[in-house]
Amino acid sequence: MIDNQSDKSALGSTTNNNNNNNNKTGIMLNQQQSTSTTANNNNVKKIGESQSDVFSITLTGNTGSEPPFSNKGLVLPRFGTLRIVVPCGLEAAAGQPQLYCNYPASGAQFSRTQYSLIKSPTTYNGHDDIVFNLKITHHGCFDYYLEWSAPSSPSSDKKIVKRGSIGSFQIHPNLSINGRPLQPDGIVLQTVLTKCLGTLDSWNDYIKTASETGYNMIHYTPVQEIGASGSCYSIFDQLSIAPSLWPAGKAPADQNQRLDALEKVIRESERNHGCISMIDLVWNHTSFNSNWLKQHPEAGYNPDNSPHLKAAVEVDQALNRYSKSIEGTSIVSLEQLDNLITHIGDSCLNPLKLWEYYVLDVSREMESFNQKYPATVPTINPEMPFNSPFMPISPKNANENADLVNQIQKKGLIRNPNYERFSMTIDLEFTFKLLNGNATFKNYTMEEKKQRYEDLLRLINLNLYREYDGDHDAILNNVRERIKYERLAAHGPRLGPISSSKPMLASYFTIVECDDGRRVPLANNGWIFNYNPAVDFASKDSRAYLRRDVIVWGDCVKMRYGQKPEDNPWLWQHMRTYTERMAKLFHAIRIDNCHSTPINVAQYLLDAARAVRPTIYVTCELFTGSEEADSEFVKRLGINSLIREAMQCHDSWELGRVCHRYGGQPIASFVSPTVEGRHFHSVSNQPYDVNSLKPHLPPALFMDCTHDNETPAQKRTVADTLPNSAIVAMTVSAIGSTHGYDEIYPSTIDLVHETRTYQKQSGDNKSGLFPLKTLLNKLHVEMADNQYSEVHIHQEHNVIMVQRFSPKLNRSVFLVAHTAFTVDNPEDILLPEVINIPCKVTEFIVGARITNSHDWHRNDQLLTGVNIDVETYYGNSVFDKYCYIENDYSLERNLKLKLKDFPPGAILLFRGEVPAECTTAMNQLDVALSEVSALDNAIRSFTLLDMNTILFKHPEEERVNGGGGYNIPNYGTLPFCGIQGFATILNRISEWNDLSHPLCNNLREGNWAMDYIMMRLNNNPAYKPLIEWFNHSFWLVKQIPRHFIPKYFNAVVLTAYRSIVDKAISLMSPFVIESNWFVKALALASIEFYGVCTPLINNPIVLESFKNPQASLCAGLPHFCAGYMRSWGRDTFIALRGVMLSTGRLDEAKQLIVGYGSSTQFGLIPNLLDSGNRPRYNARDSTWWYLKSIQDYSDLLASDTERKTFLATRVFRLFPSDPNQPYSTVAELIQEIMQCHAQGIKFREPFAGREIDEKMKDEGFNINITLNRDNGFLYGGNQFNCGTWMDKMGESAKAHNYGDPATPRDGAPIEITAMLFSTLKWLAKINQSGIYPHSSVKVSGSDLKFSEWQKLIQDNFELFYYIPSSSEDKKYKINTSFVRRRYIYKDTVGSSSQYTDYQFRPNQLVAMSFAPELFNREKAQKTLDLTYIQQSSYASLPELTNRDGAYCRDSCDSQAWSIGTIIASLCYLNNHK
Repeated sequence: MIDNQSDKSALGSTTNNNNNNNNKTGIMLNQQQSTSTTANNNNVKKIGESQSDVFSITLTGNTGSEPPFSNKGLVLPRFGTLRIVVPCGLEAAAGQPQLYCNYPASGAQFSRTQYSLIKSPTTYNGHDDIVFNLKITHHGCFDYYLEWSAPSSPSSDKKIVKRGSIGSFQIHPNLSINGRPLQPDGIVLQTVLTKCLGTLDSWNDYIKTASETGYNMIHYTPVQEIGASGSCYSIFDQLSIAPSLWPAGKAPADQNQRLDALEKVIRESERNHGCISMIDLVWNHTSFNSNWLKQHPEAGYNPDNSPHLKAAVEVDQALNRYSKSIEGTSIVSLEQLDNLITHIGDSCLNPLKLWEYYVLDVSREMESFNQKYPATVPTINPEMPFNSPFMPISPKNANENADLVNQIQKKGLIRNPNYERFSMTIDLEFTFKLLNGNATFKNYTMEEKKQRYEDLLRLINLNLYREYDGDHDAILNNVRERIKYERLAAHGPRLGPISSSKPMLASYFTIVECDDGRRVPLANNGWIFNYNPAVDFASKDSRAYLRRDVIVWGDCVKMRYGQKPEDNPWLWQHMRTYTERMAKLFHAIRIDNCHSTPINVAQYLLDAARAVRPTIYVTCELFTGSEEADSEFVKRLGINSLIREAMQCHDSWELGRVCHRYGGQPIASFVSPTVEGRHFHSVSNQPYDVNSLKPHLPPALFMDCTHDNETPAQKRTVADTLPNSAIVAMTVSAIGSTHGYDEIYPSTIDLVHETRTYQKQSGDNKSGLFPLKTLLNKLHVEMADNQYSEVHIHQEHNVIMVQRFSPKLNRSVFLVAHTAFTVDNPEDILLPEVINIPCKVTEFIVGARITNSHDWHRNDQLLTGVNIDVETYYGNSVFDKYCYIENDYSLERNLKLKLKDFPPGAILLFRGEVPAECTTAMNQLDVALSEVSALDNAIRSFTLLDMNTILFKHPEEERVNGGGGYNIPNYGTLPFCGIQGFATILNRISEWNDLSHPLCNNLREGNWAMDYIMMRLNNNPAYKPLIEWFNHSFWLVKQIPRHFIPKYFNAVVLTAYRSIVDKAISLMSPFVIESNWFVKALALASIEFYGVCTPLINNPIVLESFKNPQASLCAGLPHFCAGYMRSWGRDTFIALRGVMLSTGRLDEAKQLIVGYGSSTQFGLIPNLLDSGNRPRYNARDSTWWYLKSIQDYSDLLASDTERKTFLATRVFRLFPSDPNQPYSTVAELIQEIMQCHAQGIKFREPFAGREIDEKMKDEGFNINITLNRDNGFLYGGNQFNCGTWMDKMGESAKAHNYGDPATPRDGAPIEITAMLFSTLKWLAKINQSGIYPHSSVKVSGSDLKFSEWQKLIQDNFELFYYIPSSSEDKKYKINTSFVRRRYIYKDTVGSSSQYTDYQFRPNQLVAMSFAPELFNREKAQKTLDLTYIQQSSYASLPELTNRDGAYCRDSCDSQAWSIGTIIASLCYLNNHK
């Protein structure tokens, strides 16, 4: 049942506390196995393993200039090329954009404020994105922004320079140990308190012990001389290495010698013990007794440079005096505390009259008013209307006073920068202007004004007094809570009686005796719970020091940097030198109190550190309370990891959640299939070989316990020490611990008062927790080195299972840990019924738990831990004690692991691997997908019509041939039956690795999706080569464990999809092949409309000369998929230019022209074709779109001879006027249409009635079109039918619109007039060149030449359609009664409801595109506006959207003419550059 190699028996027997050697052997063996496996698999390239070194950031926003993802920081995983993309079609791209970046040029020194211009290798051509490339070869954190030119206003030619927001990117450093790379998630750190290590000559012993225990990085608290308090983080002199690191009296006097000695220890730590070093940097404060404060008090916040603190200083000094007056008092009850607080308020705070810092001096303000307010009283104009705003308001507005007070308080108060008492004053300029604009105040007499002004001042003061009252109450409440914690709370320090050494409260200010004799109060540092880190709580924007909100550190003076080095030159330089010295010595830094360090300061100092050591690793703790705020620090500072702590979790479920959040990618994560050396035609805005950067959670440095928080013995149980540490070791992140955790310290070391040193470990660390911690640490490094990058976490009760998986090796390491947060809780002992293991188990590594902890006695010289007994089982002996296997693993079912004697505190570690036959299948699949020649051969002969079936086909189309769509439970039916239906979802899953998507669940549960793809293709023998490729690939996928199926299904489908799409694009026109991704995406979408479903024409004679007579073009999906509703004349020929002609599908376009031409009747082509069975002729515009398509087709032909041949194409008529002459040429059809319109068309639709349209009223079936000989326009339609594309018919009896068109547009619609003009112009031209035999039509017995008809329209178009300014009304044919908007063109002329002529609709834009010469350029320009489109799950464009592109449920999600018109437009732009 257990698949062990023979040499694993050395791990065998059950032992207690003494099997460290076996454990070490086990780790070594496993490393050898991993190395061997890696070697064996080196020749097999895994899916996604060929990683591109090109990374991209695509700018976003309305202008295309803004950093993406709300400007979150983005990280390059390695060196390479960074491609910053400005998307085409937006303002920035069209404005000659220029990219600026502070990434240093080759050989240059980095400067954060020095931006260089990055040149783009491309120039903007209107349809391609602009790309800027940066070759990245330096670590660090860098910024960029975009500038471009834009008109200063829509009507101005003057250009202004615009700038986008600053974005950022970073590149994590590559750490190494003695030249061997250290993976970021392979860091195993131990924190030590420098002052507890003793002298430098003794450090080697501690470093050696840490190294033997598996730690590879030592984190030291500051090595500088510390201040009088003894706190590790209260530094006396940042430029002085602590003399305590040498025996008494032996420290070198020269600081350089001290630095050299420290550097030697750090170098030997790496060279001899494989441990690199991290140092704490403390930028935010200095020790209260730092000597340099006497020369540089400006380095701190004091009343001279921060006068807003004057009131806070007064309060602090008053509290200090009060504390001295009650020394000896003990606070032993809440009642006594409440009495004390009352007394503090009465005798300490109230006498300070703090309200004087808040309020206005009314007498002084009235004096200013009397002196400066103008004494003249305005006169009242008796002719002014009564309701004038300048007359007194009567009755008085009740809210008038409140409004004036509110405005003055918001904008009319000025604080004198000296912040003395009564420093708040009125801004007279603002306030006088406000009062003079007030109707009531303006008309008072002077005496009335004075009284009113004084009333306003007192009302303002009332609000200011309330503000003071709130702060006064806050002071007392904060004082009460602090005293309560320090002297009464069970979890507090219980300081005892008030004394000089333990005063009532820690002072907020340190009094420094300066060298010039001044006594300067400097603000002490501290922290505020849930405070916004973006606001400096010592600045004038905060009253935290006055309100006593700060939990102050009385031994630390807060540093005041200002915004730039010039604001405090000495301090910036001092801290820079300190930082540079530490960066030279240490491999990594931890920023202490980072969240309270101004970001601009931290940026400056980190830049200095990186200049000294480019690969320096940066970590910190952030107590911002917000992941967004954390991300801002990480982005701006280039932080490489954030410290997280397992001991902060309040229960096991929180621990499991945190591990999942910071633990790595899910097992079987999607990766993009890559084929080296292969270029694909990409249909997304990102080429397949470019990695689009996305924001991720900042990496964690996950500590089991930090040096300043409670240990398991304090907060949980001693027994939880082991499972807590084991769970941390299993995360895919850097991990760490604190010295004392492994020793089982009963409590946290006091960072301030501790004077003892660490106890050196005797022997080789075989006792206590050390053997297990060594195993866990080394296992963590092994997993990092062998890319165990994926993780799965499962929890039941308090038992957490963690699986680490290596896609490289197809092996796993499992941990089962029973947490022990509490004792004697019935929930604690519950175990899962069974643990499902999704692979075979190959080795049990260890099972262990702490069984007993002994009494602990304090040692006054050394720091010692609790002695514990550890029960440890290695190898298969675990199997007898802790668990057994209920059934082995197979592809059909998971291995069932049952726990036996597994109490709280126990852990179980074991290895597993994918069975050999599954690994073989994975390897074979990797090979098959990386070598796509077989796939290319399989699709070599496919046509675009084949692509319609393979990629697309809506379920309704599929049902015509007896098939159907693929339904995913909890998701729905895919929009396409072909590969596109799966590819769209897979791409979305891949983007954010959404493995919980219903499709993934469906794939894990069964092979239905694979079988469905195969079943569809099997219906066509021509697809046999592709079927064989899929069959082989899917057969391999089915040999893989179920939880891997979605990953490999994705790889197979996307590999096929990319090759098929590539083939499809290659079959299209040069315009498509050579265009950008957007054109290719549109062209791909065009394929979905033309396929074999309901035939275009049922009569086989009509299309007998065409290769695919059964093929037809659907108007849109999903509403017009199949049946009589599939083919629509208007939609077909609006779309034809883009969907067929621009993509190079001329044969298919000709088939559609012939097919619809066969149904010509009454001088019209059908609106609804119905395969020629019962076509409907209820559209007046369809015929003109048809003629425009014929014109476009003809224009694409290479010669007049070809055009003449095309026009001579014979069309079999389904409804010939003479049954004996059933054929007409295309030219004859054209002439018939023109002649019918010229002489007038009048008929009743065949089959009129509810049988063909249940909503239309009877009058709507009457069709009438006439030519107006005076202006050349075609008039037609009536109020009961819809003759143009705006054909929505009312269908609500309740709303009384049943059978009434929403927009009948009878009369002469503007776009029909323009299309008629365009056709006449074309016919006249080809007649002159001899291609078209006719030059005119007969009207009332006489000839009307095409050129004459064209000129008639041109002469009358502006006269009838344009709506001018009111001053020009007489020059145009308009009825001013209906004009609602000027400078537009009418929608129709001569409608039965005249007002509809004047409605503002988009049809004028259609007319402009067809016949621009009809329009006056300046007039037309005023009517233009821009629209935009959105993508859909149909990989296409919708028919309609609601406002701002919102989804319209009644629209087709994919519309042929939506795609076609855009392709045609882009093709036109491409051909007319």
